[in-house]
Amino acid sequence: MKKALLPYEQTGYFSKVVTDYLSGASTLKPFYNLSPEISSFPQIIEQKKSDLIHRDVVSNALMRQHAKIFAEKNLPDVKSNIESLKNENTFTVTTAHQPNLFLGPLYVIYKTVSTILIAKKLNDTFPHYHFVPVFWLGSEDHDKDELNHIHLFGKKFVWNTAQQGAFGRMSTSSLRPWVNEIKLKLGESPAARELADALDDVYVKEKSIASATRKFLYQFFSENGLVVIDGDDRELKQLFIPVLEKEMREQFSFQIVSKSNEKFAIHYEPQASPREINLFYLDEGLRERIVKDGDRFSVLNTSLSYSQQEIESLIRSSPEKFSPNVILRPLYQETILPDVAVIGGGAEVTYWLQLKFLFDEWKKPMPILFLRNSVLWIDSVSASRMEKLQILPEELFHNTDEIINRYIEKQTGDLISLEDEINRVTAAFDDAIKRTVMVDQSLKGVFESEKVRVIKALEQLEDRLRKAAKRKDETSVHQIKALTEKLFPENSMQERYDNFMMLYSKHGKEFLSALKSHLDPFEKKFTILIEEQSLQ
Repeated sequence: MKKALLPYEQTGYFSKVVTDYLSGASTLKPFYNLSPEISSFPQIIEQKKSDLIHRDVVSNALMRQHAKIFAEKNLPDVKSNIESLKNENTFTVTTAHQPNLFLGPLYVIYKTVSTILIAKKLNDTFPHYHFVPVFWLGSEDHDKDELNHIHLFGKKFVWNTAQQGAFGRMSTSSLRPWVNEIKLKLGESPAARELADALDDVYVKEKSIASATRKFLYQFFSENGLVVIDGDDRELKQLFIPVLEKEMREQFSFQIVSKSNEKFAIHYEPQASPREINLFYLDEGLRERIVKDGDRFSVLNTSLSYSQQEIESLIRSSPEKFSPNVILRPLYQETILPDVAVIGGGAEVTYWLQLKFLFDEWKKPMPILFLRNSVLWIDSVSASRMEKLQILPEELFHNTDEIINRYIEKQTGDLISLEDEINRVTAAFDDAIKRTVMVDQSLKGVFESEKVRVIKALEQLEDRLRKAAKRKDETSVHQIKALTEKLFPENSMQERYDNFMMLYSKHGKEFLSALKSHLDPFEKKFTILIEEQSLQ
C-alpha cells in the first residue's frame, strides 16, 4: 500500500473554516477550547476531571443497551470499556453519526477508524488514564431520504419504507429483499461470504435499525473496544432534564448561538442556525419540532399543545419524549460522556465551533475537535492506469478537462502550444503601438483592436490543435474520463458516495488493517491510499 498526503486546501473539497481551524488561524480562536494537538490533552484531562459526569448511570445504561448483544456474542473489549466508564480515570473519544443503512458512505468507516486511532494514541501516550473510543449513534434522526440508501458497485440501493419518525426506531422487517439483492452483488469471495452472513445476522435478525447498526459496527470494530451508545434512552435523557427545562423556560440556546453566529459570520459562513426552541417531540412514528405558540408549546403537524406547566411536567415524567436538534445534541452528548476529544467531518467541526459559547454558558469544558481522516482509495487497476497515463495522485483533484489537457500537453510537448507565438505577436503589436502613437494618437485604437483579433485567432487555432490531439489519442482521453468517474463518482468525493462493502468484499479485514496502519488524525492532511499487489 502506498500513501500520499495532500494539504486539505489543495483538494478543493474543504471550507475555509476547516483549513483555518487546522492551521490555527486567529479568527477562530474564540470558538474552541484547545487545539487538536497531543500536547493539549493534559489540560483537557484536568478540565474533565472537574466536570460532573454521572458515570454509574452511563455505564449501567450502556450495559442495559448491550444486554441482548452480550447474550449473543462474546465482546470482551467492549464490555470491559463500558465497565471502565465508572472509573474517574477513564475518558472518552467520540464520533457521532446517524444510523445510515448498511453504514452508509465510506466516510462513516473513516471517522470510526479515526476515533479508534486517537484513543489508541492517547492510551499509549498517557498510560495512567484510560481512553475509550465511542460511536454516538444518532438514532433519533428522521431524515429518511438521507439515511435509507447506499451506492454499491455503481448501483443505488434504496429502502422505500413508509415508516416515519426516528430512523433508528424503524423496523427492519421489510429489509430482506434489499439484503438478498446486495448479497448477490457482493460475489463469492471469502470476504463477500463473511459480509453476506453478517448482513443476515444484522439486518434480518435484528428488529430495529438502531440495534442492527450497533451490531454491524461491532462486526468490524468490537476488537478495538469501540463502544456504541444510543442517545435515544430514558435514563440518559433524565440526566439532560436541567437543559430541557431551561430551554423551555428561556429558549437560552437560541439567544446564545445567535450571538455566537453573529461573530462567526464576520469571517465565515455558519453551518447551523438555531431555532427559537431547539428540541423535537419524539414518539413512535413521530419526530416533529416543538414551537412556541403564544404562551403554549405546540408540536408541529400534530394536535399536541402544552402550557408551560404541562410541558415542564412532561419533561420531568417523560424526558425520552424530547429530542435535541443539531444545536443541543452536542451539549446532550457532553452531559453524558467524559469526552476529551470529538471527531467529525468538516460540517461537524464547523457547527461545533459555533457552540463554544453554549458550552461556556453551561460551564461544560468543550472537548478537543478533530477533523476525521479523509481518504481517496485508489484500487490497483486505477493505479496501473494512472501510471500508464502519467497522472500523479494529486492531479486527480483537478477537473477532468484539466487532467486531459495536462495529459495531452505532456504527450505533444510544444506541438500544440502557440504560447510563444502569442507572446511574439503581443510584443510586436506593443512595439508598433508605441511607435504609432508618436505619429498619430488616433490610430492607437485600430492597432489595439487588431492585436486582440490576431491573438484571439491564435488562441482559437491552439484550441483546434488541442482538440485534434485529443481525437488522435481518443482512447487515453476515454480512460481518463473513466478513471475520474470511478474515483470521483458524480463529481463527488468517493468517501461521500461509495459504501465500504465495495472494498471490504475484495480485501476483507485487510481493508480495515490498511486504514489503521496508514491513517493518522494528527497529520491534518488528506490521505491518498494506493493499492499495490498487497495492502500491507
